[in-house]
Amino acid sequence: MVAPVNLPKSGSGTGSRRSAATGGGRAGLGNWMTPTAVAKAVGGELRRRGRTVSGVVTDSRQETAGQLFVALTGPNHDGHDHVVAAIGRGARGVLIERSVEDVPGLDRAAGAFIVQVANCRQALLLLAAEHRRRCRARVIGITGSCGKTTVKEWLGGVLATSMSTVRSPASFNNDIGVPITLFQIGSQTRAAVVEIGTSEPGEIGALAAVAQPDVAIVTCVAAAHLRGLGSVEGVAKEKALLPAAISEAGLCILNGDDASCRAMADATAARVQLVAIDREADWFATDLQFHAFGTSFRLQGERPVTLPRLGTHNVYNALFVLAAAAELGVPEEDALQALAELPIAARRLEPKRVGGITLFDDTYNMNPRSARAGLQAVAGVPVPGRRIVVFGEMLELGDQSLVLHEQLGADVHRADIDELVTVGAGAQPIAEGAIAAGMSARSVHQLPGVEDARQLLAGMLRDGDHVLCKASRRVRLDRLVDDLAATMGAEQGRL
Repeated sequence: MVAPVNLPKSGSGTGSRRSAATGGGRAGLGNWMTPTAVAKAVGGELRRRGRTVSGVVTDSRQETAGQLFVALTGPNHDGHDHVVAAIGRGARGVLIERSVEDVPGLDRAAGAFIVQVANCRQALLLLAAEHRRRCRARVIGITGSCGKTTVKEWLGGVLATSMSTVRSPASFNNDIGVPITLFQIGSQTRAAVVEIGTSEPGEIGALAAVAQPDVAIVTCVAAAHLRGLGSVEGVAKEKALLPAAISEAGLCILNGDDASCRAMADATAARVQLVAIDREADWFATDLQFHAFGTSFRLQGERPVTLPRLGTHNVYNALFVLAAAAELGVPEEDALQALAELPIAARRLEPKRVGGITLFDDTYNMNPRSARAGLQAVAGVPVPGRRIVVFGEMLELGDQSLVLHEQLGADVHRADIDELVTVGAGAQPIAEGAIAAGMSARSVHQLPGVEDARQLLAGMLRDGDHVLCKASRRVRLDRLVDDLAATMGAEQGRL
């Protein structure tokens, strides 16, 4: 795997570059979270005094010693049931909604201060906002219908080679995950990469008000979470709340090939940079080529680069990372080298060798745009055998679900895919759309479940085949990838 072609290195590999430590959550909150300060930040009542906490946790199964435990409630759990246990394991403070008398054993559990609030979930946001206000780190907020987790991971990895950096764990991008990310910021942290998601109107605006980003990235606008956001126009309106939250001193990085994203330039007071492919922009790539080593292109139309990832969508992701890294002072050469050395994110178009078969495990999640990106990547790679696509249902598409599934089926046919396998009743319209568009019915296989698909593929696959597996996360198509590797009895390894 290579980075820029003929790029001179400043040393002999990653070991020669300074690898900055990641700012820790507990170690980094400083000494500001005294009982009084916590109560003031969340507008709560200090029911019992105690010592300053060094961090915040919302899960009693995690390390609670020295922490503030926030008793969140949900449809299937109530953190108040675990308050006493958290104190028993060393928690120095607790945030509760119930009265002390209504939490069994709390009045006898010594050693922790108690703050009572009307709503623990809202209090968590208020506490995170206060911590963010006290931090000097530059915050990069990332949203978009596709790619935000990948951009977050790549940017976090690139920045960490030059400065102390934290980033959202996994896909912690909601009103719990964003605060947890911000609480990782310590006194030495210089950059925090925060993923910001949404499924209902107004969520991004609320989370941006807490994170107060200095840099905003909007990867794209597409049909996702339509059940809550109603339409692609609704998605665009919601995503635009992130650029709107950036001050004139900040930077907004937008997808210049996405009309909805470009329009967000009018929604922000910040400087704007656009990324694009095959046309000039602030950051752009031309001459894309897919091959066994990934994707090659010319950065700014001139500099040859090979990215060890497949797909046009990953070139966009790399451009977002380069733009943000440059804003934070990372030299282009260092950013490109770091991109080339980052590990491939699990189940995001992750190539795996199973005997003589190449599986592209893209089972992390799925919406129409990400599905087309996967199709384009697989269709663009020279294949000695057949191109086979396994699709499950795309969830949360609301009233547009049927037509979007059918349109994806037509895209499968246009991508010159040899065999299409759909898994589950919800994916049946993909098969119907492919056949209606002209794909041979003999090449379309509609199966009720993952086990049926495993049995079909185990008998169908032969050396040289490339197989794309993709579905919304709750379909659990990842089991198919894992079961195929086990069933075929071959060594599974990354390419």
